[in-house]
Amino acid sequence: MKIIITAGGTSERIDDVRSITNTSTGRLGHAIGERFLEAYSQQIEQLYYLHGLRAQPLEGANVTAIPIEGVRDLEAELKRLLTEEKIDGVVHAMAVSDYMVKEVTTLEKIKSGDTTRLEGNKISSSIDDLTIIMQRSPKVIGMIKKLSPKTTLVGFKLLSHVPHEELIQVGHNLLKKNDCTFVLANDLAEIGRTMHRGYLIHRDGTYDTMENNEQIADMIAKRVWEEVK
Repeated sequence: MKIIITAGGTSERIDDVRSITNTSTGRLGHAIGERFLEAYSQQIEQLYYLHGLRAQPLEGANVTAIPIEGVRDLEAELKRLLTEEKIDGVVHAMAVSDYMVKEVTTLEKIKSGDTTRLEGNKISSSIDDLTIIMQRSPKVIGMIKKLSPKTTLVGFKLLSHVPHEELIQVGHNLLKKNDCTFVLANDLAEIGRTMHRGYLIHRDGTYDTMENNEQIADMIAKRVWEEVK
């Protein structure tokens, strides 16, 4: 069995010393990886751990850790693995940036119609009106089943302070749109130091309810194993 787990957050470069990132710690993705190794290490030929630069590393004899910086890095590594190897399951827990840096300029240049870009490995810190123009990132999850239709896919959806019914519906919509096998839906309002409530949604709209990272990791590993064994 070969599994891919993505964890942590992506980071988009502004210049060689600055970047835009998100607050993902990668703890949940790491916990899922650990649970797979604890429960099914003998059956796992290779676990590919694609992790953000700030995420906790995952170690094991059958673990290949691949550091990921930006969305394009993630896209390239997933394409490589899904086309070169027979991947049984993908747990896509990484918090992927919705936007990438398209151009760095100044407000004065925009107002004057000056289309020249700021150049240099490190943008000067003396600029008063630095302006970063963003563009939408590719939806990496949407390519996974297109490249590997038989792969079991777990997607993730995080919302903030929405009604429970909406959370489940949005999660199920994500599942259908990307041909996921399961989607883990959670709400920031239900995540804290001692709890992390999550709902693992199935294709038929039913779902498992978990109360912390350990339960989430255990349930995801269990459900994926049931699909691929």
